[in-house]
Amino acid sequence: MKRQSLKQRQSPPAEAPAHTPTPVERFIARVRHKRNAASHRGSRPHGLRAVPHSGEAPRRASKGRTRRDFVIGVLIGLLLVGSLFLVAGCRLSASTAAEPEVGTDYVVFLDLSLSIHSDDRTLMKNALTDQIIPTLQPGDRLIVASITDRTMTGFHPLIDETLPPMPAFNGWTDNLLKHKKQVKEVETQVPQIKERIGKEITTALDQHQGSMQTDIFSSLLLAEKLFHRVAQRKVLVLMSDMIEDYAPYRFEKVAWTPDATGNIVSGLEKDDMIPNLSGVCVYVAGASANSPAQAEQIAAFWQTYFKRARADMDMSRYAHVLLHWPPSASCTFLSTTYGDGDC
Repeated sequence: MKRQSLKQRQSPPAEAPAHTPTPVERFIARVRHKRNAASHRGSRPHGLRAVPHSGEAPRRASKGRTRRDFVIGVLIGLLLVGSLFLVAGCRLSASTAAEPEVGTDYVVFLDLSLSIHSDDRTLMKNALTDQIIPTLQPGDRLIVASITDRTMTGFHPLIDETLPPMPAFNGWTDNLLKHKKQVKEVETQVPQIKERIGKEITTALDQHQGSMQTDIFSSLLLAEKLFHRVAQRKVLVLMSDMIEDYAPYRFEKVAWTPDATGNIVSGLEKDDMIPNLSGVCVYVAGASANSPAQAEQIAAFWQTYFKRARADMDMSRYAHVLLHWPPSASCTFLSTTYGDGDC
């Protein structure tokens, strides 16, 4: 009995049958396996939250803040660059609007009747070549015509020239280098055109045949037509002795009584012979008469006439020679100011 029990104690116990994992245990094993694999790869499976190691959460939060600060910095930089372009474009556009290239239309009538002496023709030529032509700027137009007894029916200008304007510049759409090249081309052309005009004026005055009579009134009606719908500044220069010599008005035969000026102006209005010269700055060069008294009376008439025509005529610009040139603040249209412009 004792020998049997000892044998039983010395013999190994019988092996237990193999354990088959339950579905729950298999699921837990798979989860643990995926979690361990994710921790080794530095990532985690979709839908599972890895348990961060000690100190990992602060590092991850710091890295997120760094990335966020970088993105914010880039956005702010882009906004600043865009703002700079916007301001630059606005300033370019504003500078263009603040100083628009507004040209001037010059109409010059020359009294080339037989009553004008050669010395007076020389004064006319010098006024044109030494004062008026050098004043011309890009975009200006110059018309030179003669005062004759057929001004309305036989008008043919001696000179009709428009200088090329300065190219406009838009800071948003125009190429700066191309614009500078265009500006340089205009700056080269303008002096050449002005030199040619001066030569043509000299030739025209030397060859032009004078007329028997002087019809100044018809010339002024023609000036209204030339300036009609002109958006540019308008300057009219009359190079004449201002002695009308065309029927029924012959100033040398007028009895300049106190009522003479009013009667002549009323007759001209009745016959629709007073033009609308609103906005036109008028100069007179060459004014003359047989006596100082007659010169004063004729000047007073023209002052009344131009006032009725609504022209900008200051008597400081009525003289035997061209005074107060070039047109400055004495012409009211030049007092117009332009806004600075904005975007």
